[in-house]
Amino acid sequence: MLTDLEARVALKELIEKYLKGRDPDYDRLIEIVQDPSRQIPIRGVLEDIRRYNKVQYTQQELELIDDLLYMYG
Repeated sequence: MLTDLEARVALKELIEKYLKGRDPDYDRLIEIVQDPSRQIPIRGVLEDIRRYNKVQYTQQELELIDDLLYMYG
């Protein structure tokens, strides 16, 4: 299982990979994910990725998303 910090770093990487340059809320999402006093917005990030991208996640990303949803979803 991921630690909170590992989960935040992994989600930030997904945001950078799939939303950078596409989502107007990109900077706000990064701020939220980096703020340890706030809950990780995994569902909101996944909705934004679906909205701005037709994504084929890798198997590793799918496992990460499952872990994040289990922890924060």
